[in-house]
Amino acid sequence: MKIFDFFNGKIRGRRGNMIYYTWNGETHVKRYAIPGKKRKWEVEGHTPKQQEIITRFKAVQLFYKEYMKQVSPTVWRTAAKAQGKIAPNLFNSTNFRCFDGTGEITDFEGFVFTVGKLALPRDLQIKQEGNRFLVTWEEEREWKTAAATDKMQVGVLYDNLTRSPRLAPEVNGCRGDLQGEFTLDESIGCTAHVYIFFAGENQLDFSGSWYTHVE
Repeated sequence: MKIFDFFNGKIRGRRGNMIYYTWNGETHVKRYAIPGKKRKWEVEGHTPKQQEIITRFKAVQLFYKEYMKQVSPTVWRTAAKAQGKIAPNLFNSTNFRCFDGTGEITDFEGFVFTVGKLALPRDLQIKQEGNRFLVTWEEEREWKTAAATDKMQVGVLYDNLTRSPRLAPEVNGCRGDLQGEFTLDESIGCTAHVYIFFAGENQLDFSGSWYTHVE
């Protein structure tokens, strides 16, 4: 057994027939399976509620794998490291509630596309101009968390492909410009859930995301 926070009583590992672990910053304990003895769910099967939880958990895991490939392998790792957590676990605990029992996202506005220490600009607004979308904002700060060189980024969940997160194909604009533009990949779809966020020049610092739906 490993004690990784002695003063706060946090432990991790197996002792006897009990397994200690940390989830969402809290220490939990569960009984270790006895070899040769089937668990209750193996005999009676999962209840509908348990099956929904399993389905949701798998959906969030698959979503995060797609996010790592299509969007960024860095965003959630950076945030998790700052909190002393594991990236997939942080993503899961943050967004699990946004998925339903069938594995579909039902709360797009509450979904957290990005997290980080950078600040979002004030009064973000968006309007469509032809096949392009113009994003404007206000920003008078020049801090470490709000540098003029921070680049606007756009995360997208197309209405017909909500389980496949990706970045908008054409994006331009920095915080100091007070505006930016992006397009959608019309070969995929013309309506989408959009998440505006900003990335530092080092591509290691990120802001939270601002949500809207475009058509």
